[in-house]
Amino acid sequence: MKLNQSRVQFDAATHTYHLDGVVLQGITGTLIKRAFPDKYKDVDPEVLAEAARKGHELHEAIQNYDRFGIASDDERVKNYVELKQGSGLVTVENEYLVSDNEHYASSIDVVLENVTGDVVLVDIKTTYTLDRASTALQLSIYKRWFEQQNEGVKVSSICALWLPNRDHTICELVELSPVSAEVIDALIEADLNDEPFTYTSVPQGYDELEYEYRRYAKMKAEAEQGIEQVKTRLMELMKQENLQTIKSGYYTVSYIPEKVGKRFDSTLFKSENKELYNKYMKDSVTAAQLRFTETKNK
Repeated sequence: MKLNQSRVQFDAATHTYHLDGVVLQGITGTLIKRAFPDKYKDVDPEVLAEAARKGHELHEAIQNYDRFGIASDDERVKNYVELKQGSGLVTVENEYLVSDNEHYASSIDVVLENVTGDVVLVDIKTTYTLDRASTALQLSIYKRWFEQQNEGVKVSSICALWLPNRDHTICELVELSPVSAEVIDALIEADLNDEPFTYTSVPQGYDELEYEYRRYAKMKAEAEQGIEQVKTRLMELMKQENLQTIKSGYYTVSYIPEKVGKRFDSTLFKSENKELYNKYMKDSVTAAQLRFTETKNK
């Protein structure tokens, strides 16, 4: 997979982004900080600095392996390699720079391609616990700019690669739920106008349940498609053999030819006989249910 490269230049010495002489801001200290202003308020600065150092070392080790095949003694890197191999994932880019080309720029830790050729955006996290809400927001912003930079290339999923400093046996690729375009727009507007922003994330546990729902929904769609294909082939077979019924140890399959039936037009009846229609109406109880509507992200 060939990705388009941003025109933004990154100065590693000053950790700043530049585009045509203009300095752009990274999103961690701007958008994410505005959405989660109290995230690290109770953490000792020295602890934060040490965690950042270890995180940087891990990022470099993973990048060195992906780009140059350089092995590492770090168990987390070994676990990362095993995870990719076991899942059929291939690294497309490390530290892939994306930007809105106006105000902000940042680098995506890892861009992966899965076995079906879909793009997976990954952010590496080494924290004691995984902050799903802020990571989902961060990756959702990356997703928007990635797709703008690579027209026609869609991101299938966003994931946190959780490799905590406290426990080198943990290596989890955690799929997260993308944040809506409306929330991202409102956050950017608040940041540009230096206004407060209240971020409401999805409830804890939602990501796991949504992932399960998506997995089963995909299985259901594939099963339904397969069933319809079998029914079509079976119907053709019965027509060719002029069979009305087939009985086996599992099913009795009956061929029902096309026919024209009658149905009561309740809408027309109501419009022409409203009082009579209302007379025969009665209350009914509909059980509580969930309705899933696909989110349209920009």
